[in-house]
Amino acid sequence: MTVSFELAEHLINCFMDDVGTESERKLHEDSYVKKKLKKHLGNKDFDKYDALKEHVWKDAWREFDKVAINKNT
Repeated sequence: MTVSFELAEHLINCFMDDVGTESERKLHEDSYVKKKLKKHLGNKDFDKYDALKEHVWKDAWREFDKVAINKNT
C-alpha cells in the first residue's frame, strides 16, 4: 500500500460524513482539515502525514474525491 493510498483511507474515514452536508465546504479550509484530521489520527500520526509532499496529498484527495462521487451516485 502506498503512503498516498494510506492517507486517502484516513481522509475517507475522517471526512466522508462531511460529504453532502453543510461541513462539505469546509473541506477546502486548511484549518478545518488539519484540526479534524489531527483529532482523528492523533498528534504523532498527524505529524507524519503533515510532513508529506504536496503531490502525495493531491493523490490522496483525488482518491477521496472518487469515493465521494460514488457515494453521491
